[in-house]
Amino acid sequence: MQLRKIVMILLAFCLMLPLYIGHAAAADDDIKVLALTAGGELSPSFSNEISEYDVFIDKSSNPFTFFALRTNDSNARIEYRVNGAGAWQEVGQWTSSGNLTMNPGDNLIELRVTSFDNSATRIINLYVHRPLPNDPKLRKLSVSIGTLSPSFEPTTNSYTVNVPYTTTSTTVTPTLSDGGANLKINSEVLSSGNTSAEINLNVGSNVIPIETISADLSLNYNYTVNVIRAPASTVADISNLTLSSGTLSPAFSSGTTIYSAELANNVSSIIVTPTAAESHASIIVQINGGSQMAVVSGTASQELPLNIGDNTVTILVTAQDDITTKNYTLNVHRRSTNADLSNLSLTAGSLDPLFDSGTTEYEVKVSSATDHLTFKPKLVDPNASISWLNGDEDYIELADDTASPAISLQEGLNTILIKVTSEEGNEKEYTIHVVRESSNAKLSQLSVSVGTLTPVFNENTLNYNLNVKTSVNSLTLRPVVAESHATTEISLNNGTYTSITSGADSLPLSLKIGLNIIEVKVTAESGGEQIYKIMVNRANAPVTSVPSVDPPTNLPDFSDIDGHWAEPLIIAGAGQGWISGFPDGTFRPDQAVSRQEFVVIVTKALGWQAVEQPNNGYTFKDQEQIAEYAKSAFNIAYQKGLITGYKDGSVRPNAEINRLEMAVMLIRTLGNHALSSAVTDFNDDSLIPDWARAYVAAAKEIGIVNGRGGNRFMPSATATRAEAVTMVLHLLEFNKNH
Repeated sequence: MQLRKIVMILLAFCLMLPLYIGHAAAADDDIKVLALTAGGELSPSFSNEISEYDVFIDKSSNPFTFFALRTNDSNARIEYRVNGAGAWQEVGQWTSSGNLTMNPGDNLIELRVTSFDNSATRIINLYVHRPLPNDPKLRKLSVSIGTLSPSFEPTTNSYTVNVPYTTTSTTVTPTLSDGGANLKINSEVLSSGNTSAEINLNVGSNVIPIETISADLSLNYNYTVNVIRAPASTVADISNLTLSSGTLSPAFSSGTTIYSAELANNVSSIIVTPTAAESHASIIVQINGGSQMAVVSGTASQELPLNIGDNTVTILVTAQDDITTKNYTLNVHRRSTNADLSNLSLTAGSLDPLFDSGTTEYEVKVSSATDHLTFKPKLVDPNASISWLNGDEDYIELADDTASPAISLQEGLNTILIKVTSEEGNEKEYTIHVVRESSNAKLSQLSVSVGTLTPVFNENTLNYNLNVKTSVNSLTLRPVVAESHATTEISLNNGTYTSITSGADSLPLSLKIGLNIIEVKVTAESGGEQIYKIMVNRANAPVTSVPSVDPPTNLPDFSDIDGHWAEPLIIAGAGQGWISGFPDGTFRPDQAVSRQEFVVIVTKALGWQAVEQPNNGYTFKDQEQIAEYAKSAFNIAYQKGLITGYKDGSVRPNAEINRLEMAVMLIRTLGNHALSSAVTDFNDDSLIPDWARAYVAAAKEIGIVNGRGGNRFMPSATATRAEAVTMVLHLLEFNKNH
């Protein structure tokens, strides 16, 4: 080949030199070749732009070739010469040159085209190759898929071709230098220039042997083509993923397999477009565990229907090897417009009507004792949000299925608003009207038909005095409740309570000479009670049930009893000299009384004197706590059997005396003949100890004690100074009449 190139270059130089000298101004572009043919294989294929060709004669035994040429100028002159020898021979347009004898090996046919006016000349060279006799080598070799490596050279024996896994077979097309030689592929005879049968390829190396034998069978030449079929790809990645709606989060990356997307409620379906990183991988798309849908890489899937809420799109990628797989998951959340509650419960009361998600307004009634409650809402859609409002406060967020903070309830109407906001932003409001029963057992007004109440009426003052003339033998009163649900009843002189309408006058109440007690009982909506007392003194009768005594010349002027229910009784007791106030001018009527204080009051009121006894006649382990002013009174009380002490040997002089102890001590002043009954009609009779019940019954029977609100004795309640004065006066009244 190298020798051929050198020869051709020298011939071309010799031929072209005179042309360039004689026609320096001529331009090849003025002559265009329209067609060219030759006896043998023309390479490359004809083109006007090409001026040099190879011509391959098929067999060494064939010494001939020819050519024919046609130009754009029918008057142009066409000449040729072979191997630079002899004169130029003229030939007509598109006329065969006839057989031209070629030497074995390389030959040159020069074609010279001259324009009609001799102004332009163009040279076309045909390098004619006549096979050498008995040459067994190949002139060309090609494969149907892939590229030979290295590039083909007749003297290079071994080649490699790499093909992808998808190439399961190939063909080989060998062409002999000498068409008269013989050719075999995989031991199968094949004609030169023909394509072999399909050769199946395994994964990996596939060696295809090509054997050539010269025409006289004296020489042979062997070639091998190693076709290496790549293994199946194990790449199961996707290189991109796009959505018809929404945005992937996080942004796509082939190494990330889990994504999410948030969609509006009005987006009812989605299309995904996955692109495989390796073109031979297959892709299956599935939504919410439904049917599997094959998707071509880089193309859109079918529309995938979306449920409201969470949806799972699975993208299964299977590699070319049909073994390696990879799952990509797309969690698509379609926002809900559901702003319903599925349940609503309270810690107090019951919803009316029963809860239903479509019902938005409820009423709840609770007792007065219920001063707070909580509610717990449960969402239908857990992705919605809850906020609530109580009164004029701002809305407060609350987690789903979580109890609210304690909500304080005022008596009467309380309104709780519960707002549910769906993911999409629409809202629904539930309203709870909580009605707490009133505990208000007060009067806002209390008036009488005759006289004036003392003190002036105040809803918080329960005891009043009223003085009327002896000529007033009856009166009416008008109570007005402070809270509309409360009811009123009245009782005269411990008689039966009768109902009276708030704001209406009672029936006339007959008055006896002296003290009359009118009680107005107010019952709140909650059932709680409160009693207002009016001490009506009809003239020509004692103002109170105090023993008749000469009025004191100097009545005490205590600064803190004005308007107190026991004011006249305190004045009476103080006037008799057995009760006094404090140095600061107060009486302190509601202050508790100690045991030793009450012993002093009782003994002074009864005028008892002690009989002197050694060590005061008693031996209590805490007697040193008895104050000096009370020692004589304790001595008297001990001698009279009023006090006996406690089981532990103490007398507890400074302990506050309770109502039970006070009643027992007063009845003991009368002796055992007073214990005529062991039954009381107090509502809390069960709270009175068995040993003391007879004493309390006697005290009730003879009028020393009365119950407190609700006809309760309240035995353990601490007695006040006002109650002490009252009980002692009742004792003195009883002694006077018996």
